[in-house]
Amino acid sequence: MNEEIEHPAFPQPEDQKISLWRYLDFFKFEWLVDNNRLFFPVTEYLGTDHLEGTQPVGDQKWWDKLETDAETDEKRQIIKNNRILIGKFSKGFRSHYYVSCWHMNSKENLRMWKDYTKTPNSVVIRTSYDILKDSIPGYINIGMVRYIDYSTEPLPSLNLFQYITHKHKSYEFENEVRAVAFAPVGDQSKVDHFQNNLFEKEGSPGFRVFAFPIDTKNIIKEIFLHPKSKTKFREKTIDFCEKRDLVAPKISMFGS
Repeated sequence: MNEEIEHPAFPQPEDQKISLWRYLDFFKFEWLVDNNRLFFPVTEYLGTDHLEGTQPVGDQKWWDKLETDAETDEKRQIIKNNRILIGKFSKGFRSHYYVSCWHMNSKENLRMWKDYTKTPNSVVIRTSYDILKDSIPGYINIGMVRYIDYSTEPLPSLNLFQYITHKHKSYEFENEVRAVAFAPVGDQSKVDHFQNNLFEKEGSPGFRVFAFPIDTKNIIKEIFLHPKSKTKFREKTIDFCEKRDLVAPKISMFGS
């Protein structure tokens, strides 16, 4: 169960029971169900937002002002060094974050179908925020992504998690909830759990994933078939879910 500690970089939704959706091509859905593990790829393989995990121009302007306003050359140099150091940290940490992305919405979203599935042979699973939060280890943070204009706005603080919980405003339609795993320190049981569930993807050297066991049947509350899915795929998916004692798939609200 997730520890009840709210991290400032991971704001929580007001409604903890709000629906979360994950749009999946069938092979990803099949992997999730048959392995009973939640898939967290390393940040470098997340998607198309090249600004994600980088320092906004707004941050750079903030640092510039700090340097300009510094009272002495010594303080100015300290600020400059800190700026360089944090920039290096933000780039270096990018390859150590493992992320699971979910769409927060009360219902299906047609654009998400179009942008996050490759073929009509796909599904979306629905859970709720509180169920997902209670299903992940306590050292994994979860919260809502915030969207900013990277050309003008700074991050709200220097906490390095802010780099992985912000995206450009053009991605606001995703309304994303993000769970972020990062190697824990101190508590040996947490360290062992993380290391025991860290894998390298077969056939893709360097593609690391964090994937820990979950109760798939508890998480998946509804399954919807792609709006353009054909009869053969629908029958295949219904049979797949029936054999694994999952809820019966439904026709998408956008389907026919």
